[in-house]
Amino acid sequence: MSKEYGEAVAVLMRAPLGGFVAARADMVRALRKQGNPDLAKHIAALRRPSLILWALNQAGTATAGELDELRAAGDRLRRAQAALLQGDRSAVEQMSPATLEHRRAVDTVTRRLGMVITAAGHAASAETLRRLSDDLRNASFADAGEWSALRAGRLLSEPAPATFPALDETGLKRVSDAHAEHAAGTHRKQLAAAEADVRRAEELERSAREQEEAARRRREQATKALEAARRVLSRLQQEG
Repeated sequence: MSKEYGEAVAVLMRAPLGGFVAARADMVRALRKQGNPDLAKHIAALRRPSLILWALNQAGTATAGELDELRAAGDRLRRAQAALLQGDRSAVEQMSPATLEHRRAVDTVTRRLGMVITAAGHAASAETLRRLSDDLRNASFADAGEWSALRAGRLLSEPAPATFPALDETGLKRVSDAHAEHAAGTHRKQLAAAEADVRRAEELERSAREQEEAARRRREQATKALEAARRVLSRLQQEG
């Protein structure tokens, strides 16, 4: 796709959906007058986008920041999965937060595009939002070319389903071993923490007993001193 063609496509794809056919015709006439029949021919061949495709092409302007966050979340999730497949046990701890972060990013952009659809006078049905969510998820894992087209608003078709490396028997065993090791490591940490808690409690209990014994001895000494003082006082009173 040439730069000139890509820019023309973006103009049409980001124009109001209801006016696409008229805008395309105007652009074709203008290009022919400018002496650019080849580009005019390519523009004339563009089909009116579906509501889903039209909404996706609005993402780069309507929700640019959230869209970039979605791509970053997709990259992190893909890296975590790749590390897990390579037997990196530390990736087990990364998968859950990476998956949650990616899901939230997809949901955020989906909601924003739903608002764009509604604001443009179209119905954002549950099915429409579901398809948008699927497409955004796929786009977040897409190659640089497809992602760039989405970001620039010149996407000509919905993103292809995302594919991940298949897990063979060896890969499955690595993942299983990684999960098992992670679970065992978590158990060891919990056991060590519990043992440390017991030791601290024993030290506190021993200290409390020692303080209690010291207090008992001081109380006995005070009692004896009090009794001795009373005897002296009684004797002096009798002598007087």
